Parts: sequence; structure tokens; C-alpha cells
Amino acid sequence: MRTRTRVATTIAAAVLAAGVTTALLLTHPASSAPAANTSSTPKPSAPTPSTPAPSTAAPTVPPLTTAGLTYTNRVWGDAKTELGVIVPVPSTWSMAKLSTFESRFTSPNKLWTLRLDGVLTKSQPRATYVAQKLAALRSTPGFRLLSQTDSSGKATSEVFAGLTFQHTTLTYTYTDPARGTRLVLDRFVTIDKATDTGFELSVSGRPEDQAALETIATKATLGYVRLP
Repeated sequence: MRTRTRVATTIAAAVLAAGVTTALLLTHPASSAPAANTSSTPKPSAPTPSTPAPSTAAPTVPPLTTAGLTYTNRVWGDAKTELGVIVPVPSTWSMAKLSTFESRFTSPNKLWTLRLDGVLTKSQPRATYVAQKLAALRSTPGFRLLSQTDSSGKATSEVFAGLTFQHTTLTYTYTDPARGTRLVLDRFVTIDKATDTGFELSVSGRPEDQAALETIATKATLGYVRLP
């Protein structure tokens, strides 16, 4: 009898436990249980090689050389008085007349220029022109004087055959906001030991172009002719 009662009690306890479990499931349905991590935050993906942006830098231009350069005599001046100048310049360089006796010649790639003022308006010694130019250059951004030299050479034109050109050349660099460091050779010339300065010329480019620019400046200096 006691055994039957003990079994009945055990069964009743099991039934009670099952009921409690059922009640718990009904009170707390499965949908309210903590869900798996379904966060919308994307997982970091594996890095992919980036494609470099197209370069906007200008292609590097080799230093200027005089190999293969040909020259042509350019003439300009005052048609009314027939006063003018003749100067040999690289044949492919374009000409822009700045004033009656001053012109600028520019290479096709715009990197190199030759400017020549063939008849100066003021009658002044070379030393005066040089001092004035240096004073004006002091305020130029990045200005640095590399050299100031005096030299001379014989005219190469038949018109001025036998004459000697004396000149003072200022070689300097400065900073151009768009093109970086620029190099200039600015030259003041007297003809056959005259007291007054005859003409001024300058050539410009980059520091690596200096040797070729000096050759072009010398060609223009010694080939200069004043008309009539």
C-alpha cells in the first residue's frame, strides 16, 4: 500500500513539473527568447586593391639642348623711320612684339623664352642699368643671384663685322607660383666700347636648361644688328 502511494506521489510530482514547464512555455513563448545576433552592421570585408587616380602632372621635359636647333634672323622696329633690329633666334620659336624695339620669342612648349630690347630709351652706362635691375629684382619671390659676369665677343654678322660686344650678365633664379624655380640670364650690352648701353636681352627656362640658354643668348648677342 505504501509502495503504491509512493508511486502515485512520484507520478503526481512529474505531472506537476510538466504542467509548470507547459505554463512557462505558454507564458514565455519562443519568440520572446533572446534571438541570434542579427545585427545589421556589416562585417568588415577583405581589403581590395585601390585603383590609383589618373596623374595630372605634366610629363617631364628633358633639359634643353642646342643639338638640332636652327636659327633664323628676325627683324622688327619702326617702319616710319626704318630704325630697327635684326637678331638670330631659334626658328621654331614664336614672336610677340612687346613695343617698337622689344620682342619676346617663346618655344613651342612654352618653357623657354628669349626677350630682346634692341634700342634702349635711356642713354646709360651698363653699370647703371645693372644696378637698377638688381634693385628691382630684390623684391622678386625666391630671388637668388647666381652670378654677375663681364665678358665680350666679336660680332658674327657681316653688317657689324669687326665690332666687339661688351656685356654684363646677371644669372639668377626666382620662384614662379605655377612653374616652380625659373632661371634667367639677363644681359646688358655695349657695342665696340661705347659709353652707353646698346641693348638688353634675356633668356629664361629651368635651372637644368642653363647651358643651352647661354648658347642661345650668345648667338643672339653676337648676331645682333641695328638698322639702319
